[in-house]
Amino acid sequence: MRFRKPKSVIRHIEDSMERAVDDLIKDINTNIKRQTPVRTGFARKQWRQTTPYTFGYSGTIIENRAPYIAILDRGSSQQAPDGIVQPVLTRIGKVRKKI
Repeated sequence: MRFRKPKSVIRHIEDSMERAVDDLIKDINTNIKRQTPVRTGFARKQWRQTTPYTFGYSGTIIENRAPYIAILDRGSSQQAPDGIVQPVLTRIGKVRKKI
């Protein structure tokens, strides 16, 4: 791939970074949903990625508006005794280090 202008090189790098970070965020969101304990399914359905990642903007957020999600994340469920978010981040971190 040849670029004639430095700006096009920079834009190509930014686009590649955006795709990589957005893919990572989607992977985290998918795994957090899977890790969320289910009684009624409400907490699992509440996970959302609010915006796609854009280079230079740190506003990408994965959120859950279930009122009791913090209690589940502290390990109150036998289905996820170690919580939700930290085990997922640890697992994804180990997998990504191998890549």
